[in-house]
Amino acid sequence: MSKHPKHSWRISLLAGLMAALMLLAGCSQSGSSSVPASASASGSGSESAPAGEVTTVRWITAGTPQTGMDAVLEEVNKLLAERYNLELQLEIYDYGSYDEKMNMIISSGEEFDVCFTTQSWLNKYQSNVARGAFLPLDDLIDENAPGLREVLPEFLFEQARVDGSIYAIPNYQICYDSFGFMMRKDLVEKYDFDWENVKTVEDMYPFWDAIRDNEPDLYPVGDLSIQAFEDDFVAMCMIQDYYTVAGSGASSFYIKKGDDSYTVDWFPDVVREYRAKFGELYDKGYIRSDIITMQDDSADITAGKYASRLGIIKPGGEAEQKQLAGGYDYVQVALTEPFVNALSSRAAMNAVSSSSKNPEAAIRMIDVMNSDKDVFNMLNYGIEGVNYTMENGFVKEIPDSGYFFNSGWALGNQFNAYLVEGQQEGVWEETMEINNNAEVSPISGFSFNEEAVSTEMAQMSSVTSEYKFIGVYDDFETRFEEFRTKMEQAGVEDYKAEVQNQLNAWLEANGKK
Repeated sequence: MSKHPKHSWRISLLAGLMAALMLLAGCSQSGSSSVPASASASGSGSESAPAGEVTTVRWITAGTPQTGMDAVLEEVNKLLAERYNLELQLEIYDYGSYDEKMNMIISSGEEFDVCFTTQSWLNKYQSNVARGAFLPLDDLIDENAPGLREVLPEFLFEQARVDGSIYAIPNYQICYDSFGFMMRKDLVEKYDFDWENVKTVEDMYPFWDAIRDNEPDLYPVGDLSIQAFEDDFVAMCMIQDYYTVAGSGASSFYIKKGDDSYTVDWFPDVVREYRAKFGELYDKGYIRSDIITMQDDSADITAGKYASRLGIIKPGGEAEQKQLAGGYDYVQVALTEPFVNALSSRAAMNAVSSSSKNPEAAIRMIDVMNSDKDVFNMLNYGIEGVNYTMENGFVKEIPDSGYFFNSGWALGNQFNAYLVEGQQEGVWEETMEINNNAEVSPISGFSFNEEAVSTEMAQMSSVTSEYKFIGVYDDFETRFEEFRTKMEQAGVEDYKAEVQNQLNAWLEANGKK
């Protein structure tokens, strides 16, 4: 499938003859004409849209590329054209290359419509908002996709706001963080590891020792993306005693739990301790030796070469991991209690590009992915009978069929997904219950606007990139002091002061201070 956007035309109703000529010109190219369809994407999805021109929406996301995607998109687009006068041009890039790909696309001004974005993992949300990469969506939602407010809870929209405006639609899924480890079940059983009683990172050592000493073709522990591993490990450690306020990765800012003064800091001494701990895991041989130079380990993840991985523990996570990692069965254990951070809903979102020529169609396509179960599940699992079968109400993948994306959390409303073989009945209800009962940050809804310190943020990002995986170097202490000095030179204290000022204003406006 082509990775270049199809051309589209806006047709003025006041210029009929010119519109006809333009339509003919458009049909002679590879693109499609784009008279906005009148059908809303919300609702049951069972009614056909009035006849009209079909608008193509170029949607770029992260995940495992699918060799059989063209055949699935052909069927998906039949539904989209019939119901909404829409066509989906989907592009999937693996997790390891997605950031670089999106940065190139956005920086060049290349036209596209929708992309996957997150707060701190991939294609970072606030950085893109600050550079004008995403469109504000409030009016687009109200005028073209009001049904989104009917199918998604209001707190999702509130947490997506930056300086008062919504720039992306959060995907309704697990809204809490609960870090822990997933382990290959066959290896747990082989080495008789008591995984159910794991409470700390140190409790994992016997398992990792066994893998290191006896499984030369495997790595004891990894992450969903090798590039995020150290930052995720630090986040797991920090979440137990600190609330995240702003920033991401090594440029994160926190307030300490129980601190009624809400004093903001980046706590470099605490972070140093946890990055040193990550280095200990490396020194023990638990982490792959080429982590510094490895840019993309998706092939190793798919092959199941990690005996365990760090991640967010959630109901049904074992089934997702099985599909992602070689078809092996997994067990999982949480090390932290469920916790809803100030911006937890930003873990997976979809934004409309400021380069889009059809933002109305783009927001309607996002609406479809949150409301039309037929379209959502076909895009998630493929074609029934070709890519999967339904057995006793559960999806069972047909091996080597060429398509089984199974990452609904990246597309839209995860709670619309069919259950997969291995998931328990009621998993979505259980997830919603945890969402509703998890500990909530006292500053939930606070969103830092980094426009005033965008220069400092850019300089800090450059420093954090230079000192990536700092914990694994032999001269860690020296390097960390260099890192601290360069962060100060980059303006970390000015950035912190601006976060504090905005947080104080928010606390006062919300009666919390």
